[in-house]
Amino acid sequence: MRKLIYIVLSFLLLGSCVGQRRHDTSLRRVQILLNDAPDSALVLLDSMEAFSAGFSRGTRMHWLLLRLSAQNKCDSVFRSDSLQLMLVGYFDHHGTPNERMTAHYLLGRAYSDMGEAPRALKCFLDAVSCADTTAIDCDYSSLFRVYGQIAMSYRQQCMPENELGAWKNYEKYALCAGDVYNSIRGREMTMGVYYDMGDTTACLRVSDQCHHMYTEQKMYQEAANVYQMAIYIHLLNGNDKKAEELMHIFENEAGVFDSQGNISKGREVYYYSKGLFYLHKHRNDSAEFYFRKLLDFHFNCDFQAYKGLLSLYNNKGNVDSISKYTALYEESVNQLLDKNQSEAMAQMTAVYDYHKMEMEAKMMADKMKKTKWRAAIFLTTLVFLLLLGCFYYSHNKKKKDKELASLGASYLNLKTQYELTVQEVDHLKNDKGKLEEEKVMDAQVMKSQIDELEKKYKTLSQKTKDNALDLCDIVKKFKGMASPKKPNVSPSSKDWKLLLDAALSSDNPLYKKIILSKKLIPQEIYLCTLMMLHFTNNDLLVLLNTSAQRLTNLKISANQKLFGEKTAKTLSQNLSTT
Repeated sequence: MRKLIYIVLSFLLLGSCVGQRRHDTSLRRVQILLNDAPDSALVLLDSMEAFSAGFSRGTRMHWLLLRLSAQNKCDSVFRSDSLQLMLVGYFDHHGTPNERMTAHYLLGRAYSDMGEAPRALKCFLDAVSCADTTAIDCDYSSLFRVYGQIAMSYRQQCMPENELGAWKNYEKYALCAGDVYNSIRGREMTMGVYYDMGDTTACLRVSDQCHHMYTEQKMYQEAANVYQMAIYIHLLNGNDKKAEELMHIFENEAGVFDSQGNISKGREVYYYSKGLFYLHKHRNDSAEFYFRKLLDFHFNCDFQAYKGLLSLYNNKGNVDSISKYTALYEESVNQLLDKNQSEAMAQMTAVYDYHKMEMEAKMMADKMKKTKWRAAIFLTTLVFLLLLGCFYYSHNKKKKDKELASLGASYLNLKTQYELTVQEVDHLKNDKGKLEEEKVMDAQVMKSQIDELEKKYKTLSQKTKDNALDLCDIVKKFKGMASPKKPNVSPSSKDWKLLLDAALSSDNPLYKKIILSKKLIPQEIYLCTLMMLHFTNNDLLVLLNTSAQRLTNLKISANQKLFGEKTAKTLSQNLSTT
């Protein structure tokens, strides 16, 4: 039954992996389609929504990223930044440089649609900072478009130097993407920036460069289109002949005029250049026709129309018309200034709100930083105090253990001395002399001291008692006899008795098991006792006055009798763990 469950789970997992790979393959295909046919890509991505609940987290995020990218390319207006913020949060930690760039770019597009230009600009700048231009797979196609958005944002904020740099990067990375048209278009866009900066010479130079570059690519309409601004500049400079030459190219090759000679929507400002040209040629009726034609279009054209008509009637010397169009021109200028001022105020308000938000975020970050520092200092201090406390406790414990071990050693030494004294008293029982009385008194004093120390000794831990045994005089004596620096002196039977008595007095049950065992011969008892006292094999050879083979045999015999193991190897471990 369990085997069947494993087989079913394996098939389900395999099916899930196959399905996941299929979705990932579909997304890769959509990504290829995205730049050339975003509307078709969006249809395909929308069709995948029914399966999105089964996507892994990474696949779902990739799907959302492509879907928002397709919506953006289809000129959808974003009303919220929630999805974009989620994508930025995910891809900043899990995405490639291209994915991070796209996520930040889409967040900027959302803020741009929501009228938050400063926040949009910051997101666009974050997007380009994510791009890895040294990578082979760098998405230059998206990168140059981000620079286009940056340039437009700088234009809205009247920052021509920054805008110029952005258009140059637009041109550079469009060329890296293999998009020749947009590369030339990026250079063409710098013409307006140079004009705003008052550098009409640079403007004319770029115009000629772009015309030449478009012509090389056989883009003749685009080549003619670049001359619209150049025509106006030549007219302002009084170079009517050059202006007329360019006007002929523009009107015949740009493809922006219909069969009735009307220019395409959004380019109506050209009528002012046309009127200005006829004004310079003293063809007042034609000039007036084009100036008045401007009045039929959007608000910005009124200002130029009235300016042209005022110049016309100045040439005619018509005082009434001069007065009329002076007032209209002044009114249109004021309206234009009011409009620009309103836009500037809105822009300043947005910038102020953004900077205020930045300041609040910075203050919050500083506060969090201070809190983290305080927490770090507190934790460091706490750890230091804990370590100090542990050190103090360990030091005191070692000191206390040493004192207790010393006390235990004193007890064992005194007890050994007492037993020696009692033995001497027994030998002197037949002697009624003074020496016997002294020994009896010594024994009584020792017995009193032993009783007092024994009370304290009983309270010690077994580990402390074992340490005390290591420090007692008889053990030290044995260590001295085992030392290679001293002449070999074998322990006497009296020494062995004192050692075994001291071991029994330590209250370690294993010593009692060994020393009181009826199974072990004396040498085996001595061997086990010495091993428990951590004497080395060399020490054992000296103290037991035996050979290495005999020592091994003793270990095997003792281990078998005590622990049922017929080997010498485990005796030491058995004695230390039992």
